[in-house]
Amino acid sequence: MRKSIRCGVAALALTVPLVFGTAAGTATAAPQESVLQVPVVTGPEFAPVGVPGGIVQTIPIRAVVGEKPGEVRFAAADIRPYYYQFEYRFLTVNWRNLSTGAVGAVDVRHWNDEVDRTQPANQGDLLGYRLPVEVTAQTGAGPVVVTVTHNRQHPDASNAIIPGLGVLLVP
Repeated sequence: MRKSIRCGVAALALTVPLVFGTAAGTATAAPQESVLQVPVVTGPEFAPVGVPGGIVQTIPIRAVVGEKPGEVRFAAADIRPYYYQFEYRFLTVNWRNLSTGAVGAVDVRHWNDEVDRTQPANQGDLLGYRLPVEVTAQTGAGPVVVTVTHNRQHPDASNAIIPGLGVLLVP
């Protein structure tokens, strides 16, 4: 019962912008870049495993539609400078096309990789290093609901207090 209420509230909150025409990412003839309506909110960040930026942080998510039909390019709107605690952190972008029912997820890094990957000591098993800072998702055309979580590989968990949310109209 609680899950169905939560899903209903989330669907209503994401549908309202579409109905009133305020949805981000409405494509025109040229590619359109927008930021999702709700940024990822992470926290709490405490030493010794915290990262610079405060106890609670936001990560706005950029979406570009209209470059190719049925595609969306995702990235953090503000790529952060390298910090050693970022090495095992990344974002997961989950999407659902409301017209076709297609779903998918892509992982993306939200920080600069300033470590020399050619050195054997810097080729660890941390997922964040292997991820791009931008990724293109094949969502298909139509309204697409997007949620974004902030994840940690060690421990394997999300520390997103509020996931990023948005609705895009993909041409």
